[in-house]
Amino acid sequence: MFTESRASIREKIYLEEIIGSFHVEAGGKHYDTTYVNDVSVSGAGIQLESPLEVGSNVDLTFAAGNWNISVGGKVIWCNKNDNELKAGDSYRIGVKFNSRNINNNVIFFMASRSMVRPTG
Repeated sequence: MFTESRASIREKIYLEEIIGSFHVEAGGKHYDTTYVNDVSVSGAGIQLESPLEVGSNVDLTFAAGNWNISVGGKVIWCNKNDNELKAGDSYRIGVKFNSRNINNNVIFFMASRSMVRPTG
């Protein structure tokens, strides 16, 4: 049985309901991501069309209008998404935020929280 090991509760994000975008920088490449599975003050689950190497450093940016906030982190897991209905490959990627910049992590979480749809 899988035991949850996250330090903070994750919240689902629904990008189709907001004006803003997420971008990922990793290994000198820029990725526009249209799906962020969940987010907390300690990390996020994202979906990309390309895999990222576990252990690689990433910057995740949320931008809305002229405002943006970036957080640094590390890829802690990357799995091919076998349940994806879209054409082509997609990958679910877990990112743990750098704890040395907790202020940005909290601001990023609070900014992206506006996209969280309550469940239940």
